[in-house]
Amino acid sequence: MTKTIAGQDRWRPIRGLRLHLREWDGAGVPFVLVHGLTSNCMTWEAVAQRLNDAGHPVISLDQRGHGLSDKPDSGYGFDEVTADLHAVIEAQGWATKPVVAGQSWGGSVVLQFAARYPSAARGIVLVDGGFMSMRSRDAGMRWEQLWERLKPPVLTGMRRDDLAERMRRGHPDWSDEGIEHTLANFETLADGTIRPWLALDHHREILHAMWEQD
Repeated sequence: MTKTIAGQDRWRPIRGLRLHLREWDGAGVPFVLVHGLTSNCMTWEAVAQRLNDAGHPVISLDQRGHGLSDKPDSGYGFDEVTADLHAVIEAQGWATKPVVAGQSWGGSVVLQFAARYPSAARGIVLVDGGFMSMRSRDAGMRWEQLWERLKPPVLTGMRRDDLAERMRRGHPDWSDEGIEHTLANFETLADGTIRPWLALDHHREILHAMWEQD
């Protein structure tokens, strides 16, 4: 039976930023795992472990503004985040092109990445994202109206333990590890309360880029 190897945390200097990665070594085809909006690389942890158990090298990354990566004041459109992704892959120095998978907004990032850098990946995987047009889905709605509808709830100041209990009630099938990995979407402050890693104005910039994406 293959022994499960824990991922290693890495911080890579990428395009003037320090991006946080989780990394697993292996001899097979590499996989790159890209999280969704307001999420973090740990949400891919179980998938990464399964892929690595099958012999694949894997990285999952916190995209700019998310998780433990740097949070610049601007640059949250698709040109910048796909350039980040391309630079991360180049920095790995793999001899084999990777399969790149993205979930939700991450799917849209991966699709745009494949269009901009068609020779950079062996294949792409889109999970619950990358295939929808927000303007088509919400026909007749102005951007300002959409933003008001999709603006995230204010969770800053909630106790981490209370949010964990809310997640357990709402998702009784989630494992304790899954709860912890989702809680990593938030910074835990010294008083036990949380705040999102992704700033509200950066959230808005990303959603607007999705609104404009065809």
